[in-house]
Amino acid sequence: MGATLAVLDPADLAAACDVLHAACEHDRAALVAEEKLFGVSPRGTPKTFGARKGGILVGVATVCGDRIRLLAVHPAARDEGIGGMLLTACESEVWQQAARRVRLLDEPGNYLAPGIDLSNQATIAWLERKGYVHRDQHTNLLVDVRTNPRVTPERAAESAARCAGLGYQVRRASRADSEGLSAAISIGFGGAWPFEIERALANDPPGVHVAWRDGRPAAFAAHDGNNQGLGWFGPAGTWPEHRGQGLGEALLVACLVDISARHDVAEIAWVGPRDFYEHAVGIVGERGFAVMTKDSPFRRATIPPV
Repeated sequence: MGATLAVLDPADLAAACDVLHAACEHDRAALVAEEKLFGVSPRGTPKTFGARKGGILVGVATVCGDRIRLLAVHPAARDEGIGGMLLTACESEVWQQAARRVRLLDEPGNYLAPGIDLSNQATIAWLERKGYVHRDQHTNLLVDVRTNPRVTPERAAESAARCAGLGYQVRRASRADSEGLSAAISIGFGGAWPFEIERALANDPPGVHVAWRDGRPAAFAAHDGNNQGLGWFGPAGTWPEHRGQGLGEALLVACLVDISARHDVAEIAWVGPRDFYEHAVGIVGERGFAVMTKDSPFRRATIPPV
């Protein structure tokens, strides 16, 4: 019996969680299933497909904008063309929007991961057979937050006091700060960061810490704005005129102390300054990710000038 494809809605969440739990050995997708399958992003509302066989959900995939946010097939239903069917459905959604390229997983503001985990070579090879190319690579760092002497409430307090001596107030942001902080980050940094900051602020307690000076934000750091509940750190940034004052380290430690209340390890996504994290809190591991992309078959050939 062949599989049938249909659009899913939140009523299918429990069955989808079962698929993700069985299928996603490299990511904790089942724990953030609602966020990934049905949650909005700066690109809008996603469309989620489900593949059923004999009435049982065996595969799911979500697409939003030009990103395939998630694709998974239950191990018991693999090698039957179901993954290819879901992939084609998502690609069709992307091409209908006249996008020039489709990418997997790394959707700004609502991503499961920065790409395909490099240890998942079977999926990478499958995508290559489907016409995808390994275009870039990203790294996430893992930090011990439960037994790490550099991640403690005492160190967070000491760091905040040191910043206070330089004229900065380091504190947890409140929901009342949302509008002004989001606007400042939008102007200063842009991208999907304001969206993630607003989601982190909606947590209880808010997962955002800010260094203020003269009533304006000088630096910020957040956690659990994306992949809520998994203990992911970011985004974080310091305005140029306030760099070199130790604000980033103070805010990092404050966020990691928050994460330590629920997790043993924090994950720092899309790492830039690796040396900063090594010096500030130490690194216990890392994960590498392949950015997989495919160009539209409908792109017009470039006509050289006469």
